[in-house]
Amino acid sequence: MKILCHSCGKELPRGSLKYVIEIKSFADFDGYLEEYPGDVEEGINDLLDAIEHADPGSIEQEVFEESIFILCKNCRDKFTKDPFKSGKMVFEKLEAKDTIH
Repeated sequence: MKILCHSCGKELPRGSLKYVIEIKSFADFDGYLEEYPGDVEEGINDLLDAIEHADPGSIEQEVFEESIFILCKNCRDKFTKDPFKSGKMVFEKLEAKDTIH
């Protein structure tokens, strides 16, 4: 089985240096709820009905998703410096603390 870098496609032979990148995305809640315009109990019942008829996999994907990639060292170094190629610095753990759970 050949292992290729997910970014550049370079073959990563057995025993070579490679990196596993795990990306987890999950829904965030900032503590703010907009005021519901109608009857709240009716709105909750509508939401429960919609959930009952929805695909569980698609609901889960809306809340949490995980992806795993294998990268060569060069691509890992580029990715960790600027994962979205936006030119913006990556958040340090403490800087993002107040915006997530």
